[in-house]
Amino acid sequence: QCYHFQYDNRIMAKQLLDTGFELWVPPLAPEKDDGLPTFEIIGTDAQFIQIPLKPGEKTSCMSGAMAYMSEHVKMAVKFGGLKGMFGRIVGGGSLFLVEYTNEGSEDGYISMTPDYPGVIVPIDMRQYEEVYAVRDSYLCSLSFETGVDTNVSAGMNPTSSPWACCFSGVGFIVQSIKQGDYSFLQAQGTVIIKTLVEGEEILVDTKSILAFETSIKLDVRKVGGFAAMCCAGEGAFNTVLTGPGKIWMQSMSIDKLRSVFPPRVVQQGGGGDGGDGGGGD
Repeated sequence: QCYHFQYDNRIMAKQLLDTGFELWVPPLAPEKDDGLPTFEIIGTDAQFIQIPLKPGEKTSCMSGAMAYMSEHVKMAVKFGGLKGMFGRIVGGGSLFLVEYTNEGSEDGYISMTPDYPGVIVPIDMRQYEEVYAVRDSYLCSLSFETGVDTNVSAGMNPTSSPWACCFSGVGFIVQSIKQGDYSFLQAQGTVIIKTLVEGEEILVDTKSILAFETSIKLDVRKVGGFAAMCCAGEGAFNTVLTGPGKIWMQSMSIDKLRSVFPPRVVQQGGGGDGGDGGGGD
């Protein structure tokens, strides 16, 4: 059972005092008629998601996510029209959605992995009309029960403030996720969730947001005076999220990781460092 290590953490989830935060752990996947789970999350970090597929069942994901699959599972590329392709690209995803269908007569399976080391966060889309996620978060989705494919497209940053568009950490464009049964997001570090009541505010580091309901209002606030902005290490702004609605936060986003390990520029040509040639002792 792939969930044993995760359900031990439920004790920790109850120990987050009275702050309203909940340590996120993968939910127990609903079972199919034959008792198999609809999905399994394998591992503690750099996880796999394995999805059992009955004959005729299908799942979709962003291109490049597949890790392994049974022999009778076949791949097809979904274009979704010019508007759909443009929306996925702008939203930080791949140009095409890839659909995998079990075309055999026996049960099969497929597994996906994120593009970078991290955890896989399933969201039951039947509970939400629409969810906004930061760019490049969507991994894959299921639609066994509803029969309605998940719609992944570009959405505008849900703020009326140009400052929030520039400095909230979300950017001008977010990934809009609608419909389907489950959508799976890729995150890094520890994931916590909080449900904000009407008018409740929370200040969040700009690189810690993973996803939020569309009912959440988003803005930015200066961290303090000039000295605080320059020396506190938090940048110039914090993101302000206002309820009602649910938010998902991650402790080590890919943007935060990139800031710790910036890409190294390798220069080629132009004489080098002189090598080890020439000269005597």
